Amino acid sequence: MRVCISIAPSSTKDAVAKLKQAARQTDLVELRIDGANDLDIERLLRRPRPEVIVTNRRRSEGGRFDGNGKDQLEILTTALRLGAEYVDVEASWGTPVVRQLVKNKGRGRVIVSYHNFENTPRNIHSIYTKLSKHGADIIKIATTASDINDNRLLFDILQRSRAEKQKTAAFCMAERGQISRILGGIFGCHLMYAAFTSTECTAPGQLTAADLKKIYQVHTLDRRTRIFGLVGNPVSHSRGIHYHNAFFHRRSINAVYVNFLVDDVRKFFTAFRATLSGASVTMPFKQDVIPLLDRLEDDARRISSVNTIIMRRGKAIGYNTDLPAIISVIRKRTSLRGKRALVLGTGATAKTMLYAMAANGAHVTVAGRSPRKAKALASEFNCEWALLNDLSSLTTDIVMNATPVGMSSIPDGEIVPRKILRKGTIVFDAVYSPPTTPLLRSARLAGCTTISGMELFEEQANFQSRLFQESIR
Repeated sequence: MRVCISIAPSSTKDAVAKLKQAARQTDLVELRIDGANDLDIERLLRRPRPEVIVTNRRRSEGGRFDGNGKDQLEILTTALRLGAEYVDVEASWGTPVVRQLVKNKGRGRVIVSYHNFENTPRNIHSIYTKLSKHGADIIKIATTASDINDNRLLFDILQRSRAEKQKTAAFCMAERGQISRILGGIFGCHLMYAAFTSTECTAPGQLTAADLKKIYQVHTLDRRTRIFGLVGNPVSHSRGIHYHNAFFHRRSINAVYVNFLVDDVRKFFTAFRATLSGASVTMPFKQDVIPLLDRLEDDARRISSVNTIIMRRGKAIGYNTDLPAIISVIRKRTSLRGKRALVLGTGATAKTMLYAMAANGAHVTVAGRSPRKAKALASEFNCEWALLNDLSSLTTDIVMNATPVGMSSIPDGEIVPRKILRKGTIVFDAVYSPPTTPLLRSARLAGCTTISGMELFEEQANFQSRLFQESIR
């Protein structure tokens, strides 16, 4: 898959400067000239420069061009005559216009585009069929993903176009569509549009060219590439894309790891089960995913929580790498037998922490906002329970935060009374974005020994990466 940097210059001078800058990262640049206020195409196309796609859209098409259709056609025709390698024309201009450009393209090539900024139509195959009849060199389809499964529809289009030997660029826009900008090449996407910098995106959900190449190695992905990813909501905070992709790259493993922003885990798993080689699972799906699996590994079964899925011979197997990671990072600081541990939260991570503590001889108290949930966990693990707003009287050796309080997206709150943060207490916060949470900051000021969520993440990700690697041997 070829990566094309898309730029929207404000003037010809700005365009020339950005072309030179973009050439350091790619050999193909889309020039969105509809925003240039002093358009000089001849100067714009002077060499040396990278190859260019000249695009000129009206406001109704998502651009900024105020002229009429005749003016648009003349600009693109002139660009082809002056040596532009590609021009991009909207299918809505009509078949006669597209065919006129194709007839007069010379050595250039014509891209016929379909954009939908509202959704991904269910009749996308019919739209593709109509686009293929225009006679253009490349078909471009860009729709808006309102659900992760919309990407599956575009992947099906790419597989069809590859079988029909029709060069096609198809992807979804918006955050739920970002995976299509990364994985497209695996399914046959001819080229992908990227931003020059994170502040210069020309479409919703666009990634930078640097990220596509450095993090995901998209220029190396092919139909044999194994696909892994993080299934959760939210997922944008995750460091997994950096950790696992670097792991694959260091070991020359033909695999890629992406973020799957999922709303309905059952529908996602139905659509992507055959595509995935494995996955990480985060909130809120660590328990919801269990009925969708064929088998659970021992630790995952004991605590009814899955954070890793491996596909083996068509079977989905659930693992939990949080449990050994939690035990490992705490044992580096202290033994657990006889220690008093306070676990904050009643979700899947809290349950894993409770099991880790109770199974290794600690005396545990679970604290939550809901008395019903806290009592249920206390009964399951034969431990004490408390409410989060009633912790001041507790004495503990280990404090473990399994709530989302402290995350960058969650307003700061003092979840632990400062009076129970004594010198020598171990404070363990599972939140890793930001690396230093308000709880860890308070704990360090009180002289506590701290364990960050980043340390936990790296420990469990190490276990996870080994499982990923073993699954593709």
